Amino acid sequence: MLTRRFLLKAMTAAAAMAALPRPALALASTPPLTETRLMMGTFVTISISGVSETHASEAAGKAFSRMAYLEQMLTRFDSASPLGQLNAAGVLRDAPKELLLVADAASRMHRTTRGAFDPTILSLLEIMEQRAGAELDRKEEAEAAGLIGMDHVSREGNSLCFMRSGMKMSLDGIAKGYIADEGARSLRASGVKDFLINAGGDIVAQGSKAGVPWRVAVENPEKYHGKSAYLAVRNLHNEAMATSGTYENILDAEGKLNHILNPSTGRCSPLPGASVVASSAMEADALATALCVLSQPVALVESLPRTACLIQLPDGRLNRSRLWG
Repeated sequence: MLTRRFLLKAMTAAAAMAALPRPALALASTPPLTETRLMMGTFVTISISGVSETHASEAAGKAFSRMAYLEQMLTRFDSASPLGQLNAAGVLRDAPKELLLVADAASRMHRTTRGAFDPTILSLLEIMEQRAGAELDRKEEAEAAGLIGMDHVSREGNSLCFMRSGMKMSLDGIAKGYIADEGARSLRASGVKDFLINAGGDIVAQGSKAGVPWRVAVENPEKYHGKSAYLAVRNLHNEAMATSGTYENILDAEGKLNHILNPSTGRCSPLPGASVVASSAMEADALATALCVLSQPVALVESLPRTACLIQLPDGRLNRSRLWG
């Protein structure tokens, strides 16, 4: 389910897309099939190479269907979704396996990032979204901050339960990556070996385009102010990349409030953005979110196998991990 904010953003982008190559971040020539659809509040593009156009079209259709199903399963914007029901009641019996899988992954990433990734920030985030930059009620803010804590989400069998009354969970920082991974899984099941999925910056690349590596770019948030369009360009081969940026969702007119909150302080991230390359889009998605609030983001990435990052600092400088290159 799309929010009005997401829909307006997508409609604006749609008007601009007519003049842009598709997808905007694919820097090679057009493969045999490139198809773009609107879902998850963004544009999702599947590019397929190495098979006939008919085969590619059928495979892309199945992948999009799988991704659309998962979107409805994991969205927080629909009160009837499994996640919506969990947030409303504080408990969900017989949760679907997909929600359990993502919740388990979120718990692992919470531990991996030492608490920097925490989906239970939703109660505080909703207050900030509703106030749209107006002065926050400090008592209300403190109460919402007191509900943050992934350690207080309990799983017993197929049931999920919040151990604190009023807790809510958003999977925005991990579900899009998971959905992109599942789209890739669907393509592989359809016999496609060479493809790229770009789900609004969460990218999964496998194989190549006619022997040429898939090339992707990290968007420069300052590109509309006379700066270059991209911060970096790199090849992806059988790996995933995700970018999280505070510039993507500003909550106030001054640009001081954004959607990435530090779970330990309740304050907004000061970093413009972080990009992560990892073995899965779900992992890259969660890490990119967490790196935006960590004091030493590169150090965490250096401790993880087959993982790389590019951090944009507030002064515009870039900080890269060793494997980024």
